[in-house]
Amino acid sequence: MRAYQKILFFLLLTIFSAGLSSCSKSVVDETVSNAPGDGNSTLNIITRTDDGEAQLSYPISLYVFNSSNQCIATQTLNSSDDAIAIADLRAGTYSVYAIGGADENRYTLPSKAEATPNSLISLQEGKIHEDLMAGHNTVVIGDNETNQLTLTMSRMVSMLKSIKVNQIPDEVSAVAVTITPLREAIRLNGEPDGDAGIFSLNLVEQSDGRTWKNATQQYMLPSNGQATITIKMTRGTVTNSYSYTCQEAFLANYIINIDATYTGSTFNMTGTLTGATWAGERTITFEFDENSSVGSETTQGNEQGGGNSGNENQGSGSSTDQGNNVVIGEAPTEGTVYQGCYVLSSINNNNGTSTVTLMTAKQKKEVVDGNIGQAATKAAVEEAVSSLAVEGISGWRLPTIEELDFLYANFSEIADNLKNCSFENFGASSYYFVYKSDGTITSYRAEANTESAKYSTSFTKATIVRAFTTLTFKEN
Repeated sequence: MRAYQKILFFLLLTIFSAGLSSCSKSVVDETVSNAPGDGNSTLNIITRTDDGEAQLSYPISLYVFNSSNQCIATQTLNSSDDAIAIADLRAGTYSVYAIGGADENRYTLPSKAEATPNSLISLQEGKIHEDLMAGHNTVVIGDNETNQLTLTMSRMVSMLKSIKVNQIPDEVSAVAVTITPLREAIRLNGEPDGDAGIFSLNLVEQSDGRTWKNATQQYMLPSNGQATITIKMTRGTVTNSYSYTCQEAFLANYIINIDATYTGSTFNMTGTLTGATWAGERTITFEFDENSSVGSETTQGNEQGGGNSGNENQGSGSSTDQGNNVVIGEAPTEGTVYQGCYVLSSINNNNGTSTVTLMTAKQKKEVVDGNIGQAATKAAVEEAVSSLAVEGISGWRLPTIEELDFLYANFSEIADNLKNCSFENFGASSYYFVYKSDGTITSYRAEANTESAKYSTSFTKATIVRAFTTLTFKEN
């Protein structure tokens, strides 16, 4: 009887132990799904810049997510000599995000445990930006497969290369420049975040005692909408500020140069924005006095992705100031027609000038069909913008997100106006080509009720190009 009981005891113990082992294996499969170490596939990652020639910004922090958006691996490349290989992956779909130039001593980066595609990459207090880049791609990996994934890195910052202020009075003890409103951070997926960022820089007095300049070039995140440049001069305990609001946003991947001259009570300032990757130059001219500011801006080439008709002459019936996008005369009112264009908005700046945004009477479809790549898409869209440009008016470009939202918010009234003018209507449910803050092209539908549904990179023949421009009207 005892021998029988012993055999029964060991038999039960064996069955119980096998059951425990089986349960343990099941739990592991659920909790580490698609994690490195339990598969037989390898992912090799190559990084490059979007123009293929610019230098990458190091260090590059990589985050790999599985199909459940769980971060299953992170790696850091400190130089071009470092290789990226993530081994022992299971078959599945993976998303890889990269942030270049974000040193952990300068930026706050998410850990592997807390990382999501929407995690913020923010500058630490007291630090200044570096040449920040971001990239993202998705890959499907099969079983027992080695896959090579290329990540294209796009620049996320503007570079303030040169600021020079001339003929500063001897009694001035400090000169500073601020630019607002800027983005405050970027997300791991490369999207900008925040709308109240401020760039501030103290200039350095030069040996002649009259010129103040920046000591080194500086990087900053793009502006959120139109950028305002302010120069501050301190005499004793009093600081005077002189500001000018630009007609368009400062985009990522642009070089900014500002040259200003103080002449008594007046500032004359010029600035250029030069594309670091794609051709284009924007010149900003400022005239400052103690009470107001008047400025003008011109575009050459494809600055800010806006396209250009190549004609810098204003049409008959108007005169120009220095050949720039400034019209001497009374500004047209919103909802009317000006030289064959619809006046989308007309804003009195209360300084003798008005800012007027125009929209072409026609639009173009069948510009792009399918995914033909960013370079080919930009070329096709910019050609379409040029073909829509109205002779005698320069600076034609794609609409901004804010302009499309304004059209949708006032859809009924604007639709009636366009119909009465025999203009092509604005389609609230249509996708329109726009540029993102990083300079890449996408499409936007204002009618969509969620932010993610508003954007699409699946271009079709139905995606629309419509041209816009902004003029400054200056009273006689």
